[in-house]
Amino acid sequence: MNKTGKVPDELILKRLQSGGSLEVDETLAHLHRQVFGMTLKFVNKFKGSDADAEDVFQDAMVALYKMARQGKLVAGTNIEAYLFAICKNLWFKQLRKRHETVDISSELVKMPELDNLPLHSMLEHEQQNAFARLLQRFGEDCQRVLVSYYYDRLRMSKIAEMMGYSNEQVAKNKKADCMKRLKAYLAEAPGLLEVLKF
Repeated sequence: MNKTGKVPDELILKRLQSGGSLEVDETLAHLHRQVFGMTLKFVNKFKGSDADAEDVFQDAMVALYKMARQGKLVAGTNIEAYLFAICKNLWFKQLRKRHETVDISSELVKMPELDNLPLHSMLEHEQQNAFARLLQRFGEDCQRVLVSYYYDRLRMSKIAEMMGYSNEQVAKNKKADCMKRLKAYLAEAPGLLEVLKF
């Protein structure tokens, strides 16, 4: 397996689903090289140690492997992004168990250097920042569900798995509740709605 470059998601999925132990080991090693560094930075950023990152990453790899073997991952899934999303959600779940609170709004919007952006892009980033600040009002679970659905474009079944909900309907209900609260808040703050529309 290519040790430095991008391996097609279809090949990763095929090897995880039906490969022999050598192919699976090579594939998991590739995913470790590609995704662990991001996971380590993320966990360290949110009150975790290197050992925490290793534990979360191993749990995420096991979960990904099981989903692949059970046919729960479909063609077209960005495997590396999905694995990283599992890592992030497992770490947030750990923090909840430890009764830790963190501000995840920085994870919603990555702000590039503004000097290098045209006006349209600057406005778009301001819009995203306004939305990130708005989501902070509704709690971590709402932030994660809405970002996973609208930004990461994950299916509700995947969101339910990542959030630890018992089924897809629970995730749909949570999303509906969050959207209802968001719409009610925006109805009372028309100025903010204008910023979000541009």
